[in-house]
Amino acid sequence: TYYFWFGVNQKPFNNLYARQAVIAALDDRALSRLDSGFLQPDCHLIPPGITGGSSGSTCPYHNANAAPNMTEAKALMQKSGMIGQPVTVYGEERSPRKQWLDYYTSVLNSIGFKATEKVVNSSVYFTTIGAPSLKPQTGFGDWVQDFPNPWDFMQLFAGNAGSSLNYGYVNDNHYNTTLNTLFQSQPEAVVSQWTALDNYAVNQAYYAAYGHEEFPKFYSNRLNFNAGVMSTEYQTDLTSLELS
Repeated sequence: TYYFWFGVNQKPFNNLYARQAVIAALDDRALSRLDSGFLQPDCHLIPPGITGGSSGSTCPYHNANAAPNMTEAKALMQKSGMIGQPVTVYGEERSPRKQWLDYYTSVLNSIGFKATEKVVNSSVYFTTIGAPSLKPQTGFGDWVQDFPNPWDFMQLFAGNAGSSLNYGYVNDNHYNTTLNTLFQSQPEAVVSQWTALDNYAVNQAYYAAYGHEEFPKFYSNRLNFNAGVMSTEYQTDLTSLELS
């Protein structure tokens, strides 16, 4: 999952309307095009194929596969009182992450922020933004699952996750309590609750997720292409490979 995070502990993103305005203004389709079309647009943190995942068509500010809602974004900015606020936007220098940074910065400026980029070398990017002394305002984030459980994604925004994961310092009692409760159950037994938690965080605009990576399936012509399985957990399922 790819997303932009917000520093909720400081201006301007300690304001709910300012965060919501950004999500309303993002065009997830444009971000996918910058990745050569390999992103499945979505505003949710939990990806498809993982328990609790939702469709991008259910995103609250606009369908992830449709145009952004600039009218709503500008109205939310007026309500926020944050027009003209300076914002430093953190991102990586490698492609397409630099292009995503450029686009994101342009969106922030288009709705009234005074945004400038801070480009960080990819080898030290996450340690830089995760340093407790930095407390950045907003920037790029991503997560590749460790194991097929919705907790692996949702724990990124837990109050006890630490600055090395929770770059925006989100600390919501409802979120924390629900996350801890759901973790005690088998995911399949509480599917709707995981979905509800992701939707709650989207509505609170704790993150601006914009898509999930899709992987191409390349096989030698000596292999039976139709027999090969692309696994949600492991990508190419080696046990499914068959010679033609």
